[in-house]
Amino acid sequence: MLRARLLWEGDPVMSKVGMPYTSGNWIVREGNEETFLETWRTLAEVSSASAGARQFFLIRDSADPRHFISFGRWDDFESVSASRSRRSFLEAFRACQSLCEEFGGGDYEVVIAVPDEGSLAEAGGTTA
Repeated sequence: MLRARLLWEGDPVMSKVGMPYTSGNWIVREGNEETFLETWRTLAEVSSASAGARQFFLIRDSADPRHFISFGRWDDFESVSASRSRRSFLEAFRACQSLCEEFGGGDYEVVIAVPDEGSLAEAGGTTA
């Protein structure tokens, strides 16, 4: 509980309803998993340099080590579009795709956030 509270308190831009996220569903070709991790890190770093970019995550399927899902948190969808139009993003994104058998992605927005700002205040956390 304390660790979760510290993470939320240290996050000045909490996920809240309406906040935009990007997500990718990656199936990496066998034998390319480690290279994919390095290449995706480069993609995340390039994306992080964009205005409006907040944070990026990559998770791996515990049952299938070739399956990854990525998430990007943004200020707004205009920032996503601007980032995607940059040459450095396109190069890093294509490098990731070249290591995969399949890729599917999309743009999303938060519809429920738990804990919400009210829950944090009740738990002694901050809402900023």
